[in-house]
Amino acid sequence: MANYAEALEHNAQMRKKSKNELREIVLKKATNGGAIAEHRMSQFDGKEPVHAFGKDEGHMLAAHLEKHLGIKMPTELPSAEVAEEES
Repeated sequence: MANYAEALEHNAQMRKKSKNELREIVLKKATNGGAIAEHRMSQFDGKEPVHAFGKDEGHMLAAHLEKHLGIKMPTELPSAEVAEEES
Protein backbone atom coordinates (compact mmCIF):
# COMPACT_ATOMS: atom_id res chain seq x y z
CA MET A 1 0.00 0.00 0.00
CA ALA A 2 1.27 3.47 -0.88
CA ASN A 3 1.93 5.91 1.91
CA TYR A 4 0.24 9.30 2.12
CA ALA A 5 3.08 11.24 0.45
CA GLU A 6 3.18 8.79 -2.46
CA ALA A 7 -0.59 9.06 -2.90
CA LEU A 8 -0.38 12.87 -2.96
CA GLU A 9 2.41 12.76 -5.53
CA HIS A 10 0.44 10.30 -7.68
CA ASN A 11 -2.64 12.55 -7.60
CA ALA A 12 -0.54 15.61 -8.50
CA GLN A 13 0.98 13.77 -11.47
CA MET A 14 -2.46 12.65 -12.68
CA ARG A 15 -3.78 16.24 -12.52
CA LYS A 16 -0.81 17.46 -14.56
CA LYS A 17 -1.50 14.84 -17.25
CA SER A 18 -5.23 15.39 -17.52
CA LYS A 19 -6.65 18.44 -19.25
CA ASN A 20 -8.60 20.99 -17.21
CA GLU A 21 -11.77 21.22 -19.31
CA LEU A 22 -14.95 23.19 -18.99
CA ARG A 23 -17.59 21.06 -17.25
CA GLU A 24 -20.44 23.56 -17.07
CA ILE A 25 -21.33 27.23 -17.05
CA VAL A 26 -23.62 28.49 -14.28
CA LEU A 27 -25.62 31.62 -15.11
CA LYS A 28 -26.79 33.90 -12.31
CA LYS A 29 -28.81 37.08 -12.38
CA ALA A 30 -26.67 40.07 -11.46
CA THR A 31 -27.86 42.88 -9.20
CA ASN A 32 -27.38 45.37 -12.05
CA GLY A 33 -29.92 43.49 -14.21
CA GLY A 34 -27.26 41.68 -16.22
CA ALA A 35 -25.87 38.19 -15.81
CA ILE A 36 -22.85 36.46 -14.30
CA ALA A 37 -21.37 33.41 -16.04
CA GLU A 38 -19.37 31.18 -13.69
CA HIS A 39 -17.24 28.50 -15.31
CA ARG A 40 -16.96 25.12 -13.57
CA MET A 41 -13.86 23.24 -14.61
CA SER A 42 -13.11 19.51 -14.45
CA GLN A 43 -10.30 20.27 -11.99
CA PHE A 44 -10.77 23.03 -9.44
CA ASP A 45 -7.58 25.03 -9.16
CA GLY A 46 -9.01 28.12 -7.48
CA LYS A 47 -8.94 30.08 -10.74
CA GLU A 48 -12.31 29.31 -12.28
CA PRO A 49 -13.26 32.16 -14.61
CA VAL A 50 -16.21 34.42 -13.80
CA HIS A 51 -17.57 36.82 -16.42
CA ALA A 52 -20.04 39.66 -15.81
CA PHE A 53 -22.37 40.96 -18.51
CA GLY A 54 -24.41 44.15 -18.21
CA LYS A 55 -28.16 44.26 -18.77
CA ASP A 56 -27.61 45.51 -22.34
CA GLU A 57 -24.95 42.92 -23.18
CA GLY A 58 -27.14 39.92 -23.97
CA HIS A 59 -25.50 39.58 -27.38
CA MET A 60 -22.09 39.29 -25.70
CA LEU A 61 -23.40 36.64 -23.28
CA ALA A 62 -24.86 34.70 -26.23
CA ALA A 63 -21.52 34.88 -28.08
CA HIS A 64 -19.72 33.71 -24.93
CA LEU A 65 -22.00 30.68 -24.59
CA GLU A 66 -21.68 29.88 -28.29
CA LYS A 67 -17.90 29.93 -28.01
CA HIS A 68 -17.58 27.75 -24.92
CA LEU A 69 -20.46 25.34 -25.47
CA GLY A 70 -20.10 24.96 -29.23
CA ILE A 71 -23.73 25.88 -29.89
CA LYS A 72 -25.38 28.37 -32.20
CA MET A 73 -27.97 30.78 -30.84
CA PRO A 74 -31.04 31.49 -32.95
CA THR A 75 -30.87 34.74 -34.87
CA GLU A 76 -34.52 35.48 -34.10
CA LEU A 77 -36.09 34.95 -30.73
CA PRO A 78 -39.68 33.71 -30.35
CA SER A 79 -42.32 36.23 -29.34
CA ALA A 80 -43.06 36.66 -25.63
CA GLU A 81 -46.31 34.71 -26.05
CA VAL A 82 -44.56 31.69 -27.53
CA ALA A 83 -41.86 31.82 -24.85
CA GLU A 84 -44.52 31.84 -22.10
CA GLU A 85 -46.28 28.83 -23.65
CA GLU A 86 -43.03 26.83 -23.72
CA SER A 87 -42.20 27.45 -20.04
